[in-house]
Formats: sequence, C-alpha cells, structure tokens
Amino acid sequence: MNALRNAVLRIVAFCLVLLACLLLVGNYLMPHSNRYLEGYTAGGILGEDFDTIDVLVLGDSNAAQGIAPMDWYQQYGFTGYTYGAAWFSVFNVYYRLKDIYSEQSPEVVVLCTDIVYSKRGTETYFGSAVNNISGELLPLLRYHDNWKELTAGNLFQPHDYNWRDPNKGFMPLTGVAAYGGGSYMYDQGRQAIPLLTEWYLDRIVRLCADHGSQLLLITVPAATSWNHSRHNGIQAYADARGLTYIDYNLDPEGTFGLDWSTDTPDTGSHLNVLGARKLTAALGEYLTARYDLPDHRGDPAYAHWEEDAATWADTMAKAIPNAEQAAEAAQGAG
Repeated sequence: MNALRNAVLRIVAFCLVLLACLLLVGNYLMPHSNRYLEGYTAGGILGEDFDTIDVLVLGDSNAAQGIAPMDWYQQYGFTGYTYGAAWFSVFNVYYRLKDIYSEQSPEVVVLCTDIVYSKRGTETYFGSAVNNISGELLPLLRYHDNWKELTAGNLFQPHDYNWRDPNKGFMPLTGVAAYGGGSYMYDQGRQAIPLLTEWYLDRIVRLCADHGSQLLLITVPAATSWNHSRHNGIQAYADARGLTYIDYNLDPEGTFGLDWSTDTPDTGSHLNVLGARKLTAALGEYLTARYDLPDHRGDPAYAHWEEDAATWADTMAKAIPNAEQAAEAAQGAG
C-alpha cells in the first residue's frame, strides 16, 4: 500500500510541476501589450479605468465590425466597449467575461449571438469547444506562436496593459461589396444549440446575474452566416430563460435603414462603417429607452473619454466619406 501511495503521490507531484511549468511558459508567451491580445483591439478594455464601462458588448467579428460604442458616448454620454474578435465562441466569451468582471461592472452586457453557432471550417462543435476551452485554460496553447517574438531583451520585460483604444473595440471598415443573394431569413425550422454550448451560455447568464449586469441578446445582421433556423434556436433559448432577444436581421420595414447594397464590405458577411453606424444608432436608442444609463459628458473622471471622442470624430470624418465614395462607385459599377 505504501508503495502504491508513493507512486500516486509522485504522479500527482509530476503533474502539478508540469502544469506549473506550462502556466509559467504561457505567461511569458503572452503579448507584452494589451494592444495585441486579440486579432482586433478587444484587449484595449484592459487599459480603461476601473468600473468605467456602462455597456459591454461581447461577440465575434460581426460585433467588432458592427457596433461602435463611441457613437453612444457622443450622443448619450454613456460608455461602452465592444469586446470581439474573429471566430470567438461562447467558450472564449465566458472566460473573457470572468476576467473583465475583475476590472469592470457593466450595467448591461450585450451578447451577440453569432458566437453560439461559431466553428471553423470542418471542425465539429465538440472539437471547437475542446480547442477553445483548452486555449482559455492554458495560455501556452493560445499564445504558442508568440515564441517568435521573444528576444533576450524582452523575455523578462513586464507586461504593459495600459493601452487604450479610442474606437473602444470597434473596427471601422470602409470598403463596399454588395450582398446580392436575396432573402436569407426564410424559415428552416430550428437549429439546436449544441449541449456544451448551451451549458456555457447558461454560465454566462449566471455570471451576469451574479455581478448585477442585465443581459441582452442581439444578432448583428449577417447575410451569409445567419438564417431563420438559427434565429429560432436563439429565440427558444431566450424564451425559456426569460431573456430579451433582438435579431436585427429581422427588419421587415427597414426601421434602421440597413442597405445590403452599400452597408457591407464583403458581400454580406459583416457590416462596414455605414451599416455599423446604423446598427449602433438603433441599439443605442433601445438601450437608452430600456436602461437607466448615466451621462458622463463633462465629468472630470471621464476626461479620457472626451479625448477619445475628439479622436473618434477625426476618424469618422475620414472613414464615412471614404465609405460613401466606395458605395457610390459600387452602385455605379452595378
């Protein structure tokens, strides 16, 4: 018995040492700046002052290219951040939200639902879940390619996560490539939410409740990746849990004016800056009508936001005309 116990203890000790080494190496491989934590600028939220984000948007590239929080600050005065990156899944979002709650206490969390059915190419949903969860729990897997960036000079350089994104996670695209596929929101029954995905969705719901955030589900318009079957899957989930769900793909009367001939840079996969500003305006109007969000304009504690608002105005002064010119050229060519 003693020999067996000693063998078990040695195995356990070895596993713990191995895990500690993996976590240590993973820590060293993390980017030295929060500017490069994700493919987009989601990591900029770590540079924001504690407890200054009123509305947190979570999602994938549809969210990052579709929702512009600085428009909300300019029009209403409440703060927002879009935390999104390409191929984000429910699993990624759950773990990132846990981290964000250590620094922010958003009044509203807006969860963009395209992540529910997210998977790469020929991956299965289970395979995607395993890859995403393991990458979140072991930074070594997530940042393994970063060894190429390590040098003798920066190996022990402390991480600096104070970079702030004046666009608040939004990635403005100015190109135009019209969607011409016709109606995509036809009825195809109901696409089931994979079991493990649903379990993590429930964990996100509980996490928001535990931190006092009100959860809103939305779907960003995406003609090539969304359909009515997926809508029905999310609607059934929201109904079963008493959650509010808005699918902006369902806009039969054109209430916020989305035009698939001008408002997409990639034939309907995402929104360009023209479409994003329309969606942002519609969502901002809904948020101010439903939630009691503060107006921080003129508050000295939010002086950084005034600076960012000026930068944002300059950015849009260039981006909007470029997108409008691209739209005119595209329509002329059509």
